[in-house]
Amino acid sequence: MANRKARYSIDTSALIHAWRRAYPPKNFPRFWAKIEDLIDAGVILASVEVLNELKKKDDEIHDWCNNRPDAFCVEIDDDMQEHLAHIMGTYPRLVDTVKGRSGGDPFVIALARSHMPSPLTVITQEGFGKKNSPKIPDVCKAEKILCINLVELIQAEDWRF
Repeated sequence: MANRKARYSIDTSALIHAWRRAYPPKNFPRFWAKIEDLIDAGVILASVEVLNELKKKDDEIHDWCNNRPDAFCVEIDDDMQEHLAHIMGTYPRLVDTVKGRSGGDPFVIALARSHMPSPLTVITQEGFGKKNSPKIPDVCKAEKILCINLVELIQAEDWRF
């Protein structure tokens, strides 16, 4: 059963960008406190695949995510598997199998889509791709799923620092 409080599905790129570049925890503790509040309230979710990607890329943010409530990282259930099959079947070039990148991207979108008829908003730092190599924003646009970046999240939540 879908979490009805949830509003966002967050991508690996948004977490790494926030942690390493835009809002390092040492300098922006209030930003991370607000993110934690949304996670604790069940408003921001991440696919377990995001956690798996972080494990390969960044120990610090992986540890931080791993210490969040269990409900933050959503396992792939039968319902999400159907949405994942749709995303992978419709947009096979979303995952770059040659370079081994973007493996979590379809899971981020499938998590958002699994909350139909009101899909979650996807939070990513990716930009649009090309016709033969779509990125998360391209697929979200085609699937009519709202896709925002971190600044747009801050604006949507009306945060002040």
